[in-house]
Formats: sequence, C-alpha cells, structure tokens
Amino acid sequence: MFRLPQQFHEAVHRFNEGEYFECHEVLEELWRAEPTSLRLFYQGVLQIAVGCYHLCVRRNRRGAISKLRAGLEKLQQFPTVIDSVDVHDLRQQAEALLARLEATGEEEIAQWSDARPLAIRYLV
Repeated sequence: MFRLPQQFHEAVHRFNEGEYFECHEVLEELWRAEPTSLRLFYQGVLQIAVGCYHLCVRRNRRGAISKLRAGLEKLQQFPTVIDSVDVHDLRQQAEALLARLEATGEEEIAQWSDARPLAIRYLV
C-alpha cells in the first residue's frame, strides 16, 4: 500500500486549480527523489499535468496529446486507488480528453475555453 506525502496533495490542489506549471514543479521534486515504483506514478501525473498545460496555456495540441498518452501509459501500471486518490477516474478523464483532442483540429484548440479540463478526485 502506498502512502502519499503532503507534497503530493499540494500538487493535486495546484492541478485542480489549473496551476499546471506549479503542479509540475512539485511533482518533479517528488519524482526525482522517489526510489520506489511510486516514482512512475508521480511521473505519470506530472505528464498529465504537462499535457493540460500544453492544451490550456500554450494551445499546443500535439504536445498535449503526447504528454497525455505518456502519462496514461505510466498510470496504467497502478491500482485504481492510491491513498484515497481515484486513479481510475483520472485515467478515464484523461482518456476522454485524449480522444476529444485527437478528434479536434488545431484551429479548434486555439478557441479552447476549458481552463480545467481534468480534476484529480479523492475517494472519501
């Protein structure tokens, strides 16, 4: 069973506020320091955050698709729930966003209005 540090929960808060760059910074620190397989979990969530950054801030469709795919690939290796974080739900949301982006043209990305297309949820 994995226990997530307070820093991870801070990253979740930043993610859910649409502060993807700041989320990335926190997760990168955790990822680099983590010696266990949890390292890939942090990296997967980080890549999904970067995908959202590419989409919502930079309007970079290709970058968003690439990072969402990479993050999803890493998260597939983990249980559906980690320390009350609903990993299954995050994967489903990211998969739906990825499908939407793959069906969307570059010109539509320029008009993207959803500043927070995903949310990391907790099971209570």
